[in-house]
Amino acid sequence: MPPKSTKKNRNGITLLHLRDFVRLITVLLFLPWIAWVPETIFGAELEFEMEVMVLLMFAIFGSFWCGWICPFGNADYFISKIGNKLFPSLQRGLPEKVDKPLRYLKYLFLAGFVFVIISEGIDYFWGDHMIMYKSTDFTWGYIQIKKGLILLVPFLIPRFFCKYICFQKAGYNIMNRLLPITTIKRDTSACISCGKCDKVCPVQIQISKKETITGDDCLGCYSCVDKGVCPEKANAMSISFLGKKIDPLLFAVAALLFYYLVTGFMHTAPFHSMFRIVLP
Repeated sequence: MPPKSTKKNRNGITLLHLRDFVRLITVLLFLPWIAWVPETIFGAELEFEMEVMVLLMFAIFGSFWCGWICPFGNADYFISKIGNKLFPSLQRGLPEKVDKPLRYLKYLFLAGFVFVIISEGIDYFWGDHMIMYKSTDFTWGYIQIKKGLILLVPFLIPRFFCKYICFQKAGYNIMNRLLPITTIKRDTSACISCGKCDKVCPVQIQISKKETITGDDCLGCYSCVDKGVCPEKANAMSISFLGKKIDPLLFAVAALLFYYLVTGFMHTAPFHSMFRIVLP
């Protein structure tokens, strides 16, 4: 069974409603009959999944992209919720003895994609994703299987793609370990070991056994730091940015504004002329 989300309590608004609203908008913008809206409003086609921008987000805001903006992760999230409503007795995670070794599979996919990108001379960060996916049988097969895994498997196994298949998540796990600007912290002296943070984690990280979460397959959903999860008397969970404890809701708003404003700027003529590049 997937973890239950926290709800509004006497402490005020949680991240839940903002997060789900952003997830829904992201999914809708990637549907063919909705995707024309940004072009109609802004007069130009906007690429909301520019890999260079995703890289920048991970460098500054940790895995926030995965839990809030990634269209495939968000599709997985909503399909999992539908599956939980339709097949609550069938939806469950894999046994631990299968789950742990299977999580390394995405690192094998990462190695395969790195080899293809280098050997084929693909402009991964600035170029069109589909050029990369169409370059070899391996990459084309991956994108086809990816669609099926995201559209069907989450009905029964939540976050299957994110945990086991996503080669980008594997790469950014490594990056976040090497560059821990944004992390989730557990104050071990205040923690009362209630395990509530473990229960709300969508990828089953044993948060109550760690002091710092960075990489570790964390999706940056920040359910574990949401109000109403960690008991108020403990208040042991927090987001740390450059070593400073910050408010989760303000952090989320700042990350979203940064992402959409910079993404929009990267599609403007001044940006193109400054760097003399052609964006998708």
